[in-house]
Amino acid sequence: MRLGIYCDSGINGGHEKMLKRFMLALVASTHVKTLHILVPTANEPLYRYVSDLANTHPKVKTIGLPHTAESIRGNVFALWRTVRATATKLRALRLNKLLIAQGTIASGLAGLFAARQARTTAVSYLPLVDEAPVNAGGPGKIKWLVKRALYRTPNEYVTLNDHLRGKLKELAPNARAMILENYVDDRFSRSALTKEAARAALGLPDDSTTIIAHVGRLNFQQKRQDFLMQAIERHADAFARTLVLIVGEGPDAGRLQAMIDASPALSSCVRMVGPQKDVLPWIVASDALVLPSAYEGVPLVMIEAVLAQRPIIVSRVSGLDSYLPDALLFPADDHDAFVERIFAARDLPLAALAQEFRRRFSREAFDAQAQSVLLHEGDMGAQAPSQRSNVLIE
Repeated sequence: MRLGIYCDSGINGGHEKMLKRFMLALVASTHVKTLHILVPTANEPLYRYVSDLANTHPKVKTIGLPHTAESIRGNVFALWRTVRATATKLRALRLNKLLIAQGTIASGLAGLFAARQARTTAVSYLPLVDEAPVNAGGPGKIKWLVKRALYRTPNEYVTLNDHLRGKLKELAPNARAMILENYVDDRFSRSALTKEAARAALGLPDDSTTIIAHVGRLNFQQKRQDFLMQAIERHADAFARTLVLIVGEGPDAGRLQAMIDASPALSSCVRMVGPQKDVLPWIVASDALVLPSAYEGVPLVMIEAVLAQRPIIVSRVSGLDSYLPDALLFPADDHDAFVERIFAARDLPLAALAQEFRRRFSREAFDAQAQSVLLHEGDMGAQAPSQRSNVLIE
């Protein structure tokens, strides 16, 4: 098969990390004749990774994109020009399928529209699926109708779990949807690093101080670091002997720092440490982690924390209750329950859950799934992309 991967994100985050692992699994497949990877030259870490992959594996071909999704967002004319240029590239490549990395259905649109224009089978790699808005006003209804139409554009979907696949079945009943669960480096479960050694290496207190960490992109709309700050302010006494570490970067970093600086309760216990190349020491150094998100796919930090046998307190959203016990979940808008879970979970035994995660989110399981979702039965000797018809969700 001649496969393509399209990613126009200017971000090098968790979804891009999984996309890189997807690439490696496809490179290893004997059924993949060539793998053309289209990524922005402006996303230097991602472009460099793909270029190195092409230098190592002759079947991989790198195509640099002159744009990112962020650079053309909101500009209809720029999107139209980009779709036309990308479709021309796709026609020349004559791909069987194009995998489009979409963080949400509204991202990566240039690749999605270009695939349809070039009559190439479009496969959306989608970790987040929208909920239908409740009591939305006029603009909200219009926005949702546009998204509904977008969900019917891909021929196939690759998503992360049964919960998300079920939502896609409702939104795109004529598209095939397949599951590819994330995988995490096994070093998180086999590291010999101790909590004491991690704290010493990071310059963190190793006394009676409780250390809580939030690891993730600083984005209030999704990750809700502002909700975490509100919980701390409402329960300042509970956090009196606590250090809360904010690990990561993102568009709301400035707003978050301003909130901390303006509040004596926050400035006394919250520390922003910025993005870290390796989050393992920060996870190991913590007594617990928090993830009060408004919505999620399958967050890597959740898997990493459990493999390291550190409790992670997560809002009960997006089907995450199928992964974690009740003791690690809280109602999404309940500050009191959130704080209660944080301090009650520090001594929760996690060995059995870690063992299950180690099996479920292993590289072996991921590689087998990654190859099967794009190379399912009937594809290997199939017709030209323009002759394929959609198949129902399985």
